Amino acid sequence: MTPSPRRPLLRNGLLQQELPWLTSEVVLLVVLFNANPPELWFWLVVLLVILGYRIERWWSSRSGRD
Repeated sequence: MTPSPRRPLLRNGLLQQELPWLTSEVVLLVVLFNANPPELWFWLVVLLVILGYRIERWWSSRSGRD
C-alpha cells in the first residue's frame, strides 16, 4: 500500500491566514470570562485593541479593492 499524499487540513487560504487571529481572540475571550475584576479591564482592552486592529486591516484591504 502506498500512502496517499497528505492534503492540507485547511484548503481555504484566507481561513489559514485568519486562523491564528481567530484562535487568539477566542483564547482572550476565555481568559476574559475567567478574569478577576482588576485584570478584567486589562484583558478587555487587549481584546478591543486586537479587534480594532483586525477591523482596520479589513477595512483598508476592502477599500483597496474598490
